[in-house]
Amino acid sequence: PAEDHAFLDACGEQGVAFVPFFAIAGAGREAGVVETDGPRVRALAAEHGVSTAQLRLAWTLSRGAHVLAIPGTGNPDHLAENVAVGSLRLSPAEIALLEAP
Repeated sequence: PAEDHAFLDACGEQGVAFVPFFAIAGAGREAGVVETDGPRVRALAAEHGVSTAQLRLAWTLSRGAHVLAIPGTGNPDHLAENVAVGSLRLSPAEIALLEAP
């Protein structure tokens, strides 16, 4: 939503870091990631050869240098996947697709 973008923009302008809660799992998914991602997320993840969790993490990190993510994991494979997201770059068109209503 526009108000979320305005908030994140204001944080960046003021030099304030923002750490989203449940950035990967998403709101209401406190128990962990579930496979309820929409078709756009699944298709774009498949196009990049990554999981939907990796795609969501890449989107979070694309919001700006002031937006941080601290993905937790107890699984070494998930840790490796989280680190690999650092090389995943989403194009402006892909970001717009993910943010479209």
